[in-house]
Amino acid sequence: MRKLVIFSMLLVLTAGIASAQLANGIYVCAWGRGAFVPLWVETKEFQYGTERVSTDSFTNEEIFYNGTGVTWDPINKPRVDFRIMGFAQHVGFVIHVNSEFLESTGNGDNGAQLWVKPFGNDMLKLTVANQMIEDTLRGRISADTGFENFVMGASMMGYKGKLGEAGRSPQEPLNQDVIFNRFAGGRGTSNTANLANTSTHLGSPLSNVFFLSSSPIDGLFLGLMLQGMFPETELEETWRQMQFGAGYSIKLYDKEVGFIRAQYIGGYFGEEKTSEDSFKLEEPSKFEAAFTFSAIQDLTVELGVKYWTPVIDYIWTPVKDKGKESFRGIDVALGASYKYDKFNITAMAQALYLGAYTNSRVHNLNNDKNEGYDGAHLVFNLIPSYGFDFGTVGLSLIYQSKLANTENDGKIDETSAYSLFGAGIFYQIGFAGGSLKAGIAYAAPPIMTGYPSVALPGGGFGPSSDLKTGFYGRGKITIPIILEYAFF
Repeated sequence: MRKLVIFSMLLVLTAGIASAQLANGIYVCAWGRGAFVPLWVETKEFQYGTERVSTDSFTNEEIFYNGTGVTWDPINKPRVDFRIMGFAQHVGFVIHVNSEFLESTGNGDNGAQLWVKPFGNDMLKLTVANQMIEDTLRGRISADTGFENFVMGASMMGYKGKLGEAGRSPQEPLNQDVIFNRFAGGRGTSNTANLANTSTHLGSPLSNVFFLSSSPIDGLFLGLMLQGMFPETELEETWRQMQFGAGYSIKLYDKEVGFIRAQYIGGYFGEEKTSEDSFKLEEPSKFEAAFTFSAIQDLTVELGVKYWTPVIDYIWTPVKDKGKESFRGIDVALGASYKYDKFNITAMAQALYLGAYTNSRVHNLNNDKNEGYDGAHLVFNLIPSYGFDFGTVGLSLIYQSKLANTENDGKIDETSAYSLFGAGIFYQIGFAGGSLKAGIAYAAPPIMTGYPSVALPGGGFGPSSDLKTGFYGRGKITIPIILEYAFF
């Protein structure tokens, strides 16, 4: 999830951090964010570079909105949460409650969980929970400060355009999971993992989590997560969606200079042996590896690679057996963060679907000519900022593009490519335990290729015979005001 900002960023964004101790070993901490947009403007609509013509059923005018919500999801309410935690040498618990999802107050990212350390140290820790997250191995760099969804035009009221599910762009602001996914389980809801940058598990509806972790020596972390509820979950499905990861912090004179980690996140992989296997080509497993370089003061650089395993389905014919292979591809992400005096800059880049062939471009193993390929997705985020005495002023720049698909007949589908860009400027002031951020953002309409509507000789409108490239849809101008608190 892209809801929590890493502690290092919280220290920058807030003037103070606080927690409350209720009784011996019991603490309360909290984090929350809400956004108000007094003005959300959608510009006139374009069709491949040409302004859409008004008709009897459509008037091409600007549209004005406003509203309150969170910065990462168009249907959720402002996040107000708190967590009660208890710690002892051998046992502890966490209760995480928030008011974010729709109308109810429900479980937060860490839900309700309890843990036991049989040896009283970090040699072994056993956790059971209805849902949980564990950030130890997660990436260290984020370009998602809560402002970036507005720069993309894909927040609160949703992205109304031609791209992605429900008209939204399939990419998100680049956060820590882009480099390396954290442990996250028990969500109990479907996740469009093949579209989202921050995907952890796939279409998993599994709830409840068992998590085993160990730090047998200084700097080493091992984690194994399983999901399922007895007696509802078959053993095979639990192990299919397991997550296992390890990381090691490289230290020099007690200072971390590097952090290396690797993990496996379960799904389907390999080849179906019979028609009863029922593999899902769209839900592959993946391997991840990442390295963080932090030997230079005030500079952090991270590189992450994700390899999605190929999946081959089984097809029986009277003549012979054959199968079709789907490959989600390889994802590569690079992030860097640098601080010099009062100047900060964060930059992240990601390439997804490298070498992929999915959907209608799955490869028939008995037909060498059936080899279409998905176009790669490219995403770039850049956030420079400067801390003045009166607050922090920064820029947020985002560019996304998808390259054209190669179809199974070898032809390039120009209409499958697009580009998106957005820019914004913000001002932020920190308080003890919170911050206020306000700014203005512009998300341009996607640049796409297609057949624009034209007036037909016989009357009415229809697609032209010529391909055109240009803006498609509406641009978005927003003035978000974001409130955030953090008591840790």
